Amino acid sequence: MIGRHSILFLCRDNAGISLMAEAIAMHVSARLNLNLRAFSAAAGQTAPVDVVALECLHEAGVPADGLSSKPLELFALSGAPRVDVVVPLVKGAHHVSTGHPWLHRLRLRAMRFEDAALMADAHARRLAYRNLLPALRQAILELAPLEGAGMAQAAA
Repeated sequence: MIGRHSILFLCRDNAGISLMAEAIAMHVSARLNLNLRAFSAAAGQTAPVDVVALECLHEAGVPADGLSSKPLELFALSGAPRVDVVVPLVKGAHHVSTGHPWLHRLRLRAMRFEDAALMADAHARRLAYRNLLPALRQAILELAPLEGAGMAQAAA
């Protein structure tokens, strides 16, 4: 039996968009009965979870319980969850593999989204997250079957 496929979403500080991607991927996986597990991490320094991002997930009906900001180094530790694919989501997370040699062994599937966490104004962030939500969901829906098929073939 093939185990669950794992995707690690990266953003600059794991405060907003990568947490949203983790929650959306887990929600989509549960609703579509996919064999997928999602995680998120910070490519740089972690920051407190952006409550505005959590509010947007809640408004969209996506469970956000248990989301927390985590450093990328956590996934290099012994006993860390296995990761099959790393998905940098924003510009600052795309070149992270240079500082983390273990990432070279994993597949990277880069996406380019606006880093709403950089916006100081909570209202502007709320609007940005709301606008990102459908595009992020669509990108994850397109990614999940591709990665699932690719991982299943690699495991066979």
